[in-house]
Amino acid sequence: MSWFKTFKNIIFGKEIVSQQTKLEIVSIGITIVHFIMLIMFLSLRIWPMTVYNMIVVAYYLYTYKVVRSGNIYSGYIMTFIEIGVQVVFGTLMLGWDVGFFMYVFAIVPLFFYLNLINDDLKRSVTPPLFATLGAMVLFAGCYVLSVKVAPRFELEASVTHLLFLYNSILSIFMVGAMSHLFNLEKRYSMLSMREKNQELDIVASEDPLTGLINRRSMEKKLEAAYELAKSKGTIFSLLMGDIDFFKRINDTYGHDFGDEALKVVADIFRSSVRDGDSICRWGGEEFLVLIIGNREDAVSVAERIRSRIEENVIEKDGHEIRFTMTLGTTTYKPGYKIEKLIQQADENLYFGKEHGRNQVVSKEW
Repeated sequence: MSWFKTFKNIIFGKEIVSQQTKLEIVSIGITIVHFIMLIMFLSLRIWPMTVYNMIVVAYYLYTYKVVRSGNIYSGYIMTFIEIGVQVVFGTLMLGWDVGFFMYVFAIVPLFFYLNLINDDLKRSVTPPLFATLGAMVLFAGCYVLSVKVAPRFELEASVTHLLFLYNSILSIFMVGAMSHLFNLEKRYSMLSMREKNQELDIVASEDPLTGLINRRSMEKKLEAAYELAKSKGTIFSLLMGDIDFFKRINDTYGHDFGDEALKVVADIFRSSVRDGDSICRWGGEEFLVLIIGNREDAVSVAERIRSRIEENVIEKDGHEIRFTMTLGTTTYKPGYKIEKLIQQADENLYFGKEHGRNQVVSKEW
């Protein structure tokens, strides 16, 4: 069943859920607990506790409605109030020995959890401490009350033990549940931080228009290829391409079309290079490719890119628009620096621009 799978994923931290969903689950759980109490006190014919739990069942159904409307903190406050009332009323009716006082311990972690999930970083961390002091006062007050005032109902020892066991188990479960929520919150925070870091890495390394890696990321790849070539003698080449008459394209068809042209070119580069090659938008209408291979490999890839761009047609306002690209290549040789390789690819590119455009130039200078 899908709901069971979702619940299991939430419990084991495999699915991140909102605070609203968590409190909805808590409200439903407490409603079920008080319904069991209702049946239990009804069977024992303890009418004040029966009526109280009938009211509380309705109260938590209303709390669930409040939470569903998005008022999460009101839901938590309503839960605090009810537990406090239950501790006092249960102790008055049945005495200290049935163990209603243990719910005071169970709600203390809830104070801290509520402060933890508050999104306001300026929020003081002291309110949970004051709330804890309040819980201590409530605990002490109930004890004094049980000493000074006899319980309204005298129960058999077996019933007292049963209720004490029930309240003990439920209180321990509540403490465990709150501790689990703390653990989940930590897990969610770590996952969220990891996702944000990944997003920042993408933003820092990717050109937002074309989706290619940006110049800074390419510089890191070039440095790695250079170090590998020096240490192990591997060969790599560079390919630099520039769209012909790109300013004319922008002036004639507008910058939106110019952006569209850049994205089309980026897609052609992606489909034309080989596995292991890296493409970046070097700047403006310039693209740089790191080719893992020799001069012939670079020329082959460059010619494939050039011909595909030449054959490509972009339709705009009923017109078929074509454009071309000139590319220059260079290959690493021992003793060459990255700057010299980029300079040679750039010189080949502009040699091609000056001698007719729409060509691949791979001269060795």
